[in-house]
Amino acid sequence: MKLTPFTQTDFDGLYAFMQPLWHETYGGFLSKAHIDRLLDCYFSPVGLARYRALGYEYYKIDDIGVLVFVDRGDYLYMDKLYLLPCARGKGYPAFAFGEMAKRGKDILLSANRQNARALKCYQKNGFVIEEEKETDFGNGMINYDYILRKR
Repeated sequence: MKLTPFTQTDFDGLYAFMQPLWHETYGGFLSKAHIDRLLDCYFSPVGLARYRALGYEYYKIDDIGVLVFVDRGDYLYMDKLYLLPCARGKGYPAFAFGEMAKRGKDILLSANRQNARALKCYQKNGFVIEEEKETDFGNGMINYDYILRKR
């Protein structure tokens, strides 16, 4: 298993990589419009430029996944961890968390309260729910998340 920093080619193909994953992951509890709005927010050229300017780091996990996080001083905030279906259940999340842990900081993340697969994975890897959070994206689109921490 290997983490590789994104190249420009990786950034250029990120939206196309993420689109089917997001619809598969969130399609059971978010509307298509909500998913598409979030995809544009995070993975359009404008969204990517905004997050990169804020210091977010983008990594490929082999050729089967994406890890995005940012150093917030006292902790790392893991913003994205997505794997192709063929890579699930093979230890990639534990690998990614281990690589992040090498920085010697707590890891925080948010996960949709209805995303049972992700919550199970995070808790299996030592994350603990600390709080609930709601983020309003307008037009009735609200993310209902848990904030989890791994010390």
